[in-house]
Amino acid sequence: MHLRIGTRRSPLAMAQTNHVMGLIREKFPQAEFTLCQIATIADRDRVSEFHQFGMVGVFAVEHEQQLVKREVDFVVHSLKDLPTTLHEGLVLASVPPREDPRDALCGATMATLRQGARVGTGSLRRRAQILNLRPDVTVVPIRGNVGPRLAKIGGEDALDAVILAQAGLRRLGMDEASSEALAPSLFPYAVGQGALGLEARAEDAAVIEVLKAIECPQARAEAEAEREMMHALGAGCSLPVGACVTWQDGRLTLHAQVTSIEGTERVVADQSAAPEQARELGLAVAQILKERGGVAILEKSYRGHYPSFKSL
Repeated sequence: MHLRIGTRRSPLAMAQTNHVMGLIREKFPQAEFTLCQIATIADRDRVSEFHQFGMVGVFAVEHEQQLVKREVDFVVHSLKDLPTTLHEGLVLASVPPREDPRDALCGATMATLRQGARVGTGSLRRRAQILNLRPDVTVVPIRGNVGPRLAKIGGEDALDAVILAQAGLRRLGMDEASSEALAPSLFPYAVGQGALGLEARAEDAAVIEVLKAIECPQARAEAEAEREMMHALGAGCSLPVGACVTWQDGRLTLHAQVTSIEGTERVVADQSAAPEQARELGLAVAQILKERGGVAILEKSYRGHYPSFKSL
């Protein structure tokens, strides 16, 4: 069996792809792979902020084109970067076991972060949430791979801290860089964060069978609930929507939060359901957020960031 895998070129993307290859080899020892690396628009442009590329698909468009053109058999995505609406003919074939989805504060803890600290992040969700908790800090937009972001702490850019994904640090073997894993109840993570999404062509039954062999049912249920909620809100992966999932007695609880860009407003919602009702759970939570004013917050926050923003 030979599989062609589409992936980004970053160290984290390569670590994630190597992890997936390892999972497949555990099930199919004779599997062979060819890596097809591609630079996305966001990889080529390291100056613009993420939201300036548009609301969805910053890291996914070129990879979906690879699949449609049959240049690769499947693509390894960070699930948080994969739009909730896929290109026609493509499917989210598998969600392997999820890594720690929490955000990590690097360079300081919330307790030691000084008054007026400069905190770096390329995420508008993280910007909104840190300002909600610490309105005194100054948020500095940053881009780049994990290593260069960490290097900005106390360096030339004089940042006091940066916010990164705990999962990315772990996959790169850089756990020690995390000063504090932020509690999801206060700092809900991005939809799909910590999970990988393996995208393939719907017609490729043999490829999908291989990818399903490494799927984690719990991670799939979490992904479906979170992504359905995001989709129902009409929100892209750049929007300030945070999520947190917990399990108790075999039931899944989805907590969600919408925060205004300046951190001054937020609405929250949570509901529980059986894992086989994950999609319905996502829809229910989205409806509660709408009723509590979440969409109004998104619209007000984003008219200044997306000139072509359409009402949700």
